[in-house]
Amino acid sequence: MLRPPSFASNLLWYRTLIQAGEPIPNLTGDSRQAVVDPRDVAAVAVAAMTGDAHDGQRYDLTGPELLTSADQAAILEGVLERPVRITDTNALDQLPAGMVTGIGWARAGGAAYVTDHVPRVLGRPAGTFEQWVRDHREAFAAMP
Repeated sequence: MLRPPSFASNLLWYRTLIQAGEPIPNLTGDSRQAVVDPRDVAAVAVAAMTGDAHDGQRYDLTGPELLTSADQAAILEGVLERPVRITDTNALDQLPAGMVTGIGWARAGGAAYVTDHVPRVLGRPAGTFEQWVRDHREAFAAMP
């Protein structure tokens, strides 16, 4: 069983806002999350499906650091070399019920943990949010 609490790629939902210089919604308040690189989730999934050592295991897959939405915006700002702002919002009524449940869990601190499961399975450190942003910089580049 693979359980990633928050994907770095979730920020892609807001790329149009980021490209336009508009603030992105802060749905999780001041809560911190160990945002995981989806490439790490995929690599652990491959390892789990191709090796018997993982039978019956549960892996809580996290990135190596706890970040708030403000921290993520600051990292985006540093990599993109332009302002990235966040705005607090209670627009949860516009989201699917499953997302609202997950966001509520994160807001309450449910995702504020870091595990060693990615490095233990892959034999290398988990990717950072900053590295994921650097690798996907073009997706957030300003529109011409």
